Amino acid sequence: MADYAADNVASSVGTATTERTGTASADTVPAGSVVLWRNTGVGAHTVTLTTNNTVGDLAVADRTISLAAGQVKSGRVPVEWGDVNRRVQVAIDGAATEVKYYVLGGI
Repeated sequence: MADYAADNVASSVGTATTERTGTASADTVPAGSVVLWRNTGVGAHTVTLTTNNTVGDLAVADRTISLAAGQVKSGRVPVEWGDVNRRVQVAIDGAATEVKYYVLGGI
């Protein structure tokens, strides 16, 4: 399990960012961060973000992100999805190491 911090990319001159390699489950990213997902494999993958919250006593469904072979997507992980430590669990199906991602903050 790895609790990845967001790389601060607020600089106007560019910032080196760290590529993370997916695991089947147990990694976490900060709530409120932006994550860029990249599927390096030849097959599709699904990334699941555990939302950890409710609205009106109803559970909010976990978010799934579908990545076709070679596809790159990015998006913000809403703050309200964080657990008590402001972390959101990441799970990746199949050969999870084919999914690389960058956790970005400061934006």
